[in-house]
Amino acid sequence: MTTVVSDTTALIVLEAQQRLDLFAGCFERVLLPDAVYREWLAGDPDVEGIVQQRSWLEVVSVDEVPLLAELRTLLDPGEAEALALARQRHLPLIVDEKKGRRVARMMGIPVLGLVGVLLLALQREILDSDSAKQILVNAKERGFHLSNGLYEAFIMRLETQ
Repeated sequence: MTTVVSDTTALIVLEAQQRLDLFAGCFERVLLPDAVYREWLAGDPDVEGIVQQRSWLEVVSVDEVPLLAELRTLLDPGEAEALALARQRHLPLIVDEKKGRRVARMMGIPVLGLVGVLLLALQREILDSDSAKQILVNAKERGFHLSNGLYEAFIMRLETQ
């Protein structure tokens, strides 16, 4: 198990499906930069209680450094703080937005997204193939953007499980 930094999207998607337990099963700690927490809270006032009840979720402040200021010119506040925190602490980053993933990779930050979390949960036998597929289908129906190629690759991988 490890510690990761998370952007907002996977948190929103999994919380909406009452599956935040997947994070707890895959990671020892999930760090939420202040801006990510505020974004999540703005969309759901119950988030404060959710975070307080889960010891593995930790809201952290990100140091104001030149890198953070530069990232804020390229990305939304949550993504900028998530990338800066992942870089500062040498941690993997959970991010689904294409631009955020591209910038993270350019910075040498290991990234995974919702699909990566689902695959990790499958690998650790926290989730079965049918449930993983249903989570992703539900996410897409609620507006989660995923390329057709990645979706098809995910489905093919589930079929080989």
